[in-house]
Parts: sequence; structure tokens; C-alpha cells
Amino acid sequence: MSSKLLKLLTMLLIFNMPVISNQKCLTRQTKIKSIIRGNYQNVLHLYKGALISSRITNGFLGGNNGCCLRDSIYTLSTYTWSPTGQSITLDLLQKYELNTLKIWFWDGDNRFYRIRIYIIFENSETQIYDNFAQSVFTIKFSDQMVKGFRILSVAGNTYNPYLHFIKVEAYYQLQMNI
Repeated sequence: MSSKLLKLLTMLLIFNMPVISNQKCLTRQTKIKSIIRGNYQNVLHLYKGALISSRITNGFLGGNNGCCLRDSIYTLSTYTWSPTGQSITLDLLQKYELNTLKIWFWDGDNRFYRIRIYIIFENSETQIYDNFAQSVFTIKFSDQMVKGFRILSVAGNTYNPYLHFIKVEAYYQLQMNI
């Protein structure tokens, strides 16, 4: 009886070995994917190494508190701005797989901004948006590797020729398929 039990347990172990090995590989793959996706958190943040590389042509109302990459209290008196025809270029510390960009525009009077958004990767730009936007604007794009973003002020806004950001975030958002 004990030899039959031993054979049965041995066979179960042999048949389940590939499943156990595969589970470890899947766990490792999930962890690597999470790192590439910025751990599913905002990667456009000063503390994550993001920079505004166009800072020389941009303005920051409120000094350093006007930087759109901070987590300061959101007020309409601090923001990052750019004139018409100029861009705000946001560079990431490393390449990430992302699919969502969220921008908080200055919206004290329901103004609309005319913008064009580009994804930067491997010395090329891919346009992902060209239209009007206002208030809190979220754009979802296909999952892709990203090194930065460029937001062009095409025509300023409905009140003046400037583009105003209070806050910008970029992250990978998991999709629920039901």
C-alpha cells in the first residue's frame, strides 16, 4: 500500500513540476512588467526624476511651486505656462510602458485650450491628440513605450494666447475587459 502511495505522489509531483516552474516564471514576468509600467503610478513627478526640458521657453507662476510636476496644493495662482506656438516638453527619467496622460488645465473661467500632444520615444514623436481641451483632461492611448511628452500650444486658449498647466500625470492604467 505504501509503495503505491509513494508512486502516486511521485507521479503527481512529476506532472505538477512544469506548473510550479511556470508559476514562478509568471510571477517574475508580472513583477518586471510592473516595473516597466512604473508600478502603475504617476511617473511624471519631480521625485520620480521627471523634468521639464523646455523650461527655458516656459514660465512658472509661483516660482518652483508653479511646476506642474509637483504634488502641491492645487490653486489657480501657481502653474506652468507656455505661449502660443511653443511647447511644454516633459521628459521621464527612463522609458516606461504607458497608456494614460492626465492634464489639469487652469480653469478659473471655463476656458478651452487648443493643443497638440506628442509622445516622445527613440528620437521620434507620435501625435496622439490634436483638438480642444479644458479643465481636467485625460487621454488614453494604446500601450506603448514612452520617454517623454510634448504638448504644443496651437492657439492658446479662449481668453489669451497661453497654455496653463496646474498638474500633469502619466501612468499605465489597467484595462478591464468584461
